[in-house]
Amino acid sequence: MRESCAMLKRSLVAACAVAALAAPCASAADTTVAPDAKASGTMTALDGTIVWVSGKFGAETLMQRTAAGTARVPGAPTAKDYPSIDLGHDSHGALVLTYLRCRGSKCTALRDDLHGHRASIRGLTPPHCSLSTAPALWGTRIAYGLDCHDRPLGLWVKRGSAPADRLPRPHDAVRFGSRAITAVDLRGTWVGAVAADVYEYAFSERVSGAHQEYFLAAASEGDSDEHVAGLAVGPGGVLWTLVDAEHVGDPNQAVISRLVPRKCIESEVVANPAGPNEQDGYRATGLAVDGATLFLTAPGIGIVSHPFTAARPCPPT
Repeated sequence: MRESCAMLKRSLVAACAVAALAAPCASAADTTVAPDAKASGTMTALDGTIVWVSGKFGAETLMQRTAAGTARVPGAPTAKDYPSIDLGHDSHGALVLTYLRCRGSKCTALRDDLHGHRASIRGLTPPHCSLSTAPALWGTRIAYGLDCHDRPLGLWVKRGSAPADRLPRPHDAVRFGSRAITAVDLRGTWVGAVAADVYEYAFSERVSGAHQEYFLAAASEGDSDEHVAGLAVGPGGVLWTLVDAEHVGDPNQAVISRLVPRKCIESEVVANPAGPNEQDGYRATGLAVDGATLFLTAPGIGIVSHPFTAARPCPPT
């Protein structure tokens, strides 16, 4: 794949030139759908709407792209940090945004209708626990990760007023102590998550805990530093991840993976161009999926649609 600022659409040339000193340009195959040089990485998409975090830590805002154009999420204030966001459906099928909003050392979970109305999400955290992710909503279900001081961490799913159920982590995540749930997404009856420590496992399963599938998405040991930077569940329970990978002596890589249930895992490596800036940043820092469309956060440029090209595609069924 050939990368060059000159090959991008004219509207991207200026953005690439500004970003060149800090991060590589996006691929010429990508299409910019929302220019935003301040897009920070965290993003989510559903039903033709994209929401992402813009700005630096300490002064972050929420932006959205709809058929009407690009604008700030109405009424969502500037905050110290929006570490986790998710788009889902409420009990009436309407689009709903959930997020963790941090001011000072306190983070609050909120649900937002994208029209200026929001409310706190309560009743999910037992004593001595806090949410490790924004709750993901779909109908009457809500999925979330817990960070607790005196009990096991885990992935939880709650339906209506019924007690929450803790879903199983992958066998290898239990074996190697990957207990922290750092990302969650919920689509219909499929839930996806990341269980992280030195090794980070991405997994999907039914909300009942059945039909679990997983893979080792990232590992940070020796001269390697890898972390899952984005996760999304697509149609049919297909699990997508974005990993930022740094290996001493090699250009930084953004690795996109797709786990197709009961079939295989596909991956695409999007590496920085070799050269003096090959270990400065990554070409993608956020991921979201809406139907068949994959979106990435391209540093210094904004939100782009990306044609996923697997190195080894799954065999046809």
